[in-house]
Amino acid sequence: MRVFFYGISSFSYWMSVSDRPPLTSAVGAEALQHCVPHAQVIGYLQRLFPQIPQPYHVLVRDHRKSPVPQAVTHVSIFSYRERPFARIADGVFSSSPELCFVQLAVALPFHELVKAGDALCGTFFIDPTSRNGLGARSPLTSKKRIEAFVRRHPGLRGASAARSALRFVVDGAASPPEAFLWSLLSIPHRYGGYAIPDLAMNRRMKPSKRARRIAGRETLVPDISHFKSRLAIEYDSNSEHLDPCQISLDASKRLALEADGFKVISVTARQLASASAMKNVAEEAGKRVGRRLRIRGKGFKDAHRKLYGAGWSLRDYHRCEWREGVFVDRSFDEPACEGA
Repeated sequence: MRVFFYGISSFSYWMSVSDRPPLTSAVGAEALQHCVPHAQVIGYLQRLFPQIPQPYHVLVRDHRKSPVPQAVTHVSIFSYRERPFARIADGVFSSSPELCFVQLAVALPFHELVKAGDALCGTFFIDPTSRNGLGARSPLTSKKRIEAFVRRHPGLRGASAARSALRFVVDGAASPPEAFLWSLLSIPHRYGGYAIPDLAMNRRMKPSKRARRIAGRETLVPDISHFKSRLAIEYDSNSEHLDPCQISLDASKRLALEADGFKVISVTARQLASASAMKNVAEEAGKRVGRRLRIRGKGFKDAHRKLYGAGWSLRDYHRCEWREGVFVDRSFDEPACEGA
């Protein structure tokens, strides 16, 4: 028995694990032979991966339709130049994060695809046992690794759309709201963003001696920064503010940044969910970097709505039952968004 997760099901898996499997788990497309799912396979997957929604999206080598309604088959006869699948359990394999992104590009609209790319390249995973619903991990992949994969597989279905969206994916986001904040401020007007240039995500800096004394640490990592203009934008998660220790750390970080001449703009979840509030934030940030906010492009309003429509929640990629009975602050879910 073998089954290969494809696209959305692979993404659901990758968003719920704390690490990428070792290189020794990689397999090639030759293992795809005779991988049509059946009822026994479905029961096995339900027990092993309760987080992944049904129907399961699976990859097969021929055009036979899935014999069970709980699975959707996707046919691939592509000749991969490497081993782009990972063994994740006995008889179960997943597309690598790089291949997963290209497969998602076949089905997801632009903004949703960028959000998925931010998650695959981010430093977080969904953990229902943690207080804020997120765990920390090393990134599964990066923009460079996905770009290299696409270059090596130019004829792969989804490669063109993946390449287009990948330009606006960010490495190293520590949470879904941070990634959304980045998109909102940085991507071009034609995609609904405010096009503030040269922003950096979670870039580590060494502060002055005075700032280090204030912060009580040797380095600082602003969520989003523009070093030339000394601008720092910090996302204030509601869940983090429930923790007195985190409140103290956030306050000392802000004071240390200000001591080194940074203008610090704090953005709450409520502000992030409001298009009008975030326009004010973008205007303030634009003034600091010397870029007056002038929207050029007739399609901005429609694209802005689509960007907010995608939001930052990853709830659609996991079963609700997986989190039932566990206290989760859901910092990875957004409140109801105000229309653009």
